[in-house]
Amino acid sequence: MASNIAFSPKEFEVAVQGETTAGTPIITAMFSLDVDSISMPSLNPTQALDVRGGGSGRTFKSADFFQDNVMRVTEVSLSGRFHDDDAANGGHVHLLRNITGTHSGDITVPTGYTPDSIAYGSSGHTATHFDTFTLAIVAPSVSNAKNIVMGGCVCTSFTLTADSDTDGGLYNWSATIQTGKVPSFAETTDTTGNTTAYANNNMFKLSSATATKVANADVAIKSFSLNIENPAVFSGVSTTGYQVVNRGAECAVSVNTQVKYDANTDEFINLFDVQGVTPTVMSADAFNITASNAGGIDIDNAIFTNVALSEGDIMMLDCSIKSVDDGSDPLVTLDI
Repeated sequence: MASNIAFSPKEFEVAVQGETTAGTPIITAMFSLDVDSISMPSLNPTQALDVRGGGSGRTFKSADFFQDNVMRVTEVSLSGRFHDDDAANGGHVHLLRNITGTHSGDITVPTGYTPDSIAYGSSGHTATHFDTFTLAIVAPSVSNAKNIVMGGCVCTSFTLTADSDTDGGLYNWSATIQTGKVPSFAETTDTTGNTTAYANNNMFKLSSATATKVANADVAIKSFSLNIENPAVFSGVSTTGYQVVNRGAECAVSVNTQVKYDANTDEFINLFDVQGVTPTVMSADAFNITASNAGGIDIDNAIFTNVALSEGDIMMLDCSIKSVDDGSDPLVTLDI
């Protein structure tokens, strides 16, 4: 007969921990993430379902079927409220550490950024560096459900957002996470008591800002979205998946922000329009939120990729900005 057990999706938990041996899962002393909801990882097995030659008839037969779950990339997307949990070696800040390669202090994408190539199975990594990490979707009860464990993970996209009209201007996050190792979708290890819950008193919000600037002009900001893209490239073969994880051709930093249209910002449309005629780069506070150890963001050098009027109760400007490496300043610095 059918089981009488049922779970709420809100009972499931997402937790992470940095690995000391790249690709070898660690499911003890994990750190819980603040997520809106649980997303199922994309399985992406390789399947061949075409009819092979030589059989009788024109139907698909069991002998025609092929499936491989080793050489594939597994991906999951998550979102939630962002927490400043660096001091406790939590998970939210350390996802940023993974995508930027920043091991301590404020998060930066440094000038001339060049990523490390990481071989799965290499040891000697420091867990707090999050060079690779384990992600677990923890079931409420392992006697009636199964945990999903993804070892060898890297963060390939990370976005911070905030809107002064939503949730009091709280910072929210979203991320795409990938692994080239074979995950476990039937993990029965009980992680009860082995996961540190996130604190609810260490969140960032826009009202902590003491100054906000775009193109070195003081602006009244309504919202922003900071995006860091650092794609993963997996290569090599083994019985447990790929051998090596590296990064793609570009680590890109961009911002979309909406600001009030006024005497301080009325030149932005023209700046966007003429920047290609006499090639110029915004320098010194191309985008800046000053908030000491409370979610400050600084991009010194950038170009506009779009500026447009936005009609509302008052006229606003939608500004899109891409960070530029000038050879000395970081592409972005996050003050945590």
